[in-house]
Amino acid sequence: MKLHEEIESLLINANKPMSINEIIVKINNKSEKTIEANQVYSSIKNYPSIFQNINGSLVLVNNSTWKKIFTSYEYLSHVLKGIFIPSDIQFIIAVLFFYKRLLDINKREGRGYPLVFDDKFENTLHRLIDGGRSLIYGFESLEDYFLAPKGTFKECARLISSLDNSKIQEIWLITKNVQTEHLNDSEFGNIYEYLITSISPNNTKSSFNSTPYSLRHLMSKLLSIKPESSVYDPVAGLGGLLIEVATNTKKSIQIYGSEINRRISQLGSMNIIMYGLDNVSITTEDCFEKITTNKTYDYIIGDLPINGITNSLEYHMIYNKYGCTAPKSGKGFGALILLTLLKLKPEGKAVLTVSDSFLSKKGNEQQIRELLINQDIIETIISLPNGTLRPYTDAKSSIIVLNKKKPTHLKKQIQFILGSITDLTSKSAILNNDEILQLYKQKEILHKNSQIIHIQELKPNVNLLAESYDSQFSLANTMLMEGKAKLLGDLVQIKTGANTYKQSINKNGKIPLVKVENLSKEILDINLVVEEYDGVNNNLNYDKSIISEKCILIARIGDNLKATLFTPTKKQQKILLHSNVYALIPHNKSNLLDIEYLYYQLYSTFVQQQIDKRRMGAIMPYINMSELKDVVIPYMSLESQKEFIHSQKANLVAVERNRIEERIKAIGYKEETKQAESDVIKVLTHQLMPTFSGLNGITNRIERIITRESLGELLEYDDIVFEVDPEIVALTSIPDNFTLNQLVKKLSEETRHLNDILTNVDKVMNFKLLPEDLQNENVLDFLNEYKNQKAVEQNSKFSLEVKGDKAFVNLHKPSFKELLDQLLLNAEKHAFADSYSELNKVVFNVRNYKSRNVVSIEYSNNGKPFELTQRDFKTAFEKGNKSKGSGIGGNYISRIIEAHQGKMIVQENIKTGFLLIMELPAINNLNK
Repeated sequence: MKLHEEIESLLINANKPMSINEIIVKINNKSEKTIEANQVYSSIKNYPSIFQNINGSLVLVNNSTWKKIFTSYEYLSHVLKGIFIPSDIQFIIAVLFFYKRLLDINKREGRGYPLVFDDKFENTLHRLIDGGRSLIYGFESLEDYFLAPKGTFKECARLISSLDNSKIQEIWLITKNVQTEHLNDSEFGNIYEYLITSISPNNTKSSFNSTPYSLRHLMSKLLSIKPESSVYDPVAGLGGLLIEVATNTKKSIQIYGSEINRRISQLGSMNIIMYGLDNVSITTEDCFEKITTNKTYDYIIGDLPINGITNSLEYHMIYNKYGCTAPKSGKGFGALILLTLLKLKPEGKAVLTVSDSFLSKKGNEQQIRELLINQDIIETIISLPNGTLRPYTDAKSSIIVLNKKKPTHLKKQIQFILGSITDLTSKSAILNNDEILQLYKQKEILHKNSQIIHIQELKPNVNLLAESYDSQFSLANTMLMEGKAKLLGDLVQIKTGANTYKQSINKNGKIPLVKVENLSKEILDINLVVEEYDGVNNNLNYDKSIISEKCILIARIGDNLKATLFTPTKKQQKILLHSNVYALIPHNKSNLLDIEYLYYQLYSTFVQQQIDKRRMGAIMPYINMSELKDVVIPYMSLESQKEFIHSQKANLVAVERNRIEERIKAIGYKEETKQAESDVIKVLTHQLMPTFSGLNGITNRIERIITRESLGELLEYDDIVFEVDPEIVALTSIPDNFTLNQLVKKLSEETRHLNDILTNVDKVMNFKLLPEDLQNENVLDFLNEYKNQKAVEQNSKFSLEVKGDKAFVNLHKPSFKELLDQLLLNAEKHAFADSYSELNKVVFNVRNYKSRNVVSIEYSNNGKPFELTQRDFKTAFEKGNKSKGSGIGGNYISRIIEAHQGKMIVQENIKTGFLLIMELPAINNLNK
């Protein structure tokens, strides 16, 4: 059974959504092989018509429950589309589904609320007179029972009241048809959250963002929550993180959340209720209002908003409390980090997401980082791969783990982990949480994705990006300490470009304006070409960005530095840099740097990897000057630098030659390639065949001399005596000692074999068929005739069987007989080389596919498994490791089939024998 079939079977038997982990455990418990998460995700992705991933829980697309709920959601969206904005549509549907779920579970103990208030609405006359008012009033009356956050039902009633009576009737009937009674809280909660976060009308992005499932699972696990503790999310949103903590911790804990947006807070609270969680609450409030309260928490978790927070009085209060300067913009992550410090208990722990810029920028962010380091509260930084926050954004972010009681092995140290992805699509990313958590729990780590760094070794400006502290960081540090490398900032002055004014740029400007698009696209385009650039005349406004020295220009934005050399000439003495271009100008103090050496180093893997890890942003990656200055450049004497340049140029020439050859091959036609192969073979055969014929003649003459002089029984060695160390005598063997007759015979056979190969090669490469060469033949009769001929030949290695349908094709009998001979020869030499069993069998099976107008001839044997791929089988001179053949048999077979306008299919990766299918165009012979 294939993996997707096993998963489908499990879901059918369970008749409910299952988590990926549940599926993995179930399959591994009943299978000898162990499957991993990435295999399950891959299988799910390959069969979107079968599976639907709902917040990490898998359901079958054709599951009636899921289909009805999903269809109802889409129908309601369609009815409300064009009347309300998308966020209002999602809010209305969320409340309607919330109400229907309460109705479905109202029989539970302790409930029994008067939720049904639309009985009169079923009467047609009353419906016409009422106009939907009784439903609106009934909905508003639910506020009295505190079933949802204050104002939720009232707000939904207000929105619905703007609809006409027919629309109200329509959405009410759809809502009543949603059935959820048989779903438990966790199952319906997953579906409910999926609907309000993952989908919106027209399949656009949801108006309400939620922390992606795999990220919230990771963050919850990182907390390692103990019993009888409290958890707080200052930016709770729809409550995804709090739900994850509550459903997976299964301990007596109290969970709180703050959400400043009233509507999102309402949705988050309904989301929690739908999961049946009674120890979780979200309050509509600004989390900074808690600054003046004494309430503290054991754990804080938060997916901090990408843009930070908005300016407020409390915002400045928290900065002042810790002696830090608040950003003038009034936004940033710093205030939320400081709030976390304030609200954590003395042994508290926090897991938060932050932007990568917070971990690397100077100024206010650096102040906060220094504060955290001085308090030794940073335990771990986990870099989240690009795509982790999909579908909401592609922005790059990281997790920061703060711990007021760090483990002993991390005192004065910080662990940096590079997260990886198990599965990535345009809409979601699945983190490799197992690996991340395993690295996080280990005390002594020797892993490419995890490093423990002492705080004294942190980079300048306390850069805390995990990418900056990989295994390469240790190597670079060692090189710097040993004097084998220097920081780029110590070798060059980095000059930035200018923001130019359109009115000052003109085609006749004497000083060309160099933009990113003017830089080289590949390493071979080493020099800047400044012809026909727009530019400026001498203008003092741009004086600081005008370059008149030999330097390297690089792009400060994009995925590629596009390094380019600028050398002033009499014709062009100056250039003006655009703001997106840096100039690297060697320091005047030292003549110990060859600028070409630096150019080639900027293209080296060692330097490129460093720059890639220092780039910021996702939509438009960029590198700032401070990050660029910290790049480590291998450094050596001037003489060694020149040798490096020379070797790099030689390597580039070789690479370019290969590239050109590949391009020539890529643009060539298949027919031209075949002709080229044929021409090569012709040259080889015409040159070598005379040589081998000559060798054959010489061998015959030697044989005659040996016979005449009676030398045939002479041995190669008279006496074989070896002095071998006794300890290895068992590992040695005595060499063969052939007679002169045996050696000459072997030489003659090998020469004849090579001559035969060349003859066959020439025949194969020049094989062609004309229409007049073909005859209308019954394939089954032809194969039976061939079988009868073979029966009189000596062949004890296997039996031959022909079966199947009567079918007609245009056949060239001589060449097709050679094809069959080649197949049987392959079977004898390879499939049954070491076997003479009566069970050995070769079968030809003819099938007539009338719908496709094709005749299929299936050739199979039950010998040793065939190890080549179809491509290797049909490519001349490709052989298996144990093959003794020439490697042209499969190519010959392929050419014969192609000459018959047919198609060949080789079954790959089969455990026993060989299966080859030949498909030939069928001929209709109704009169035969």
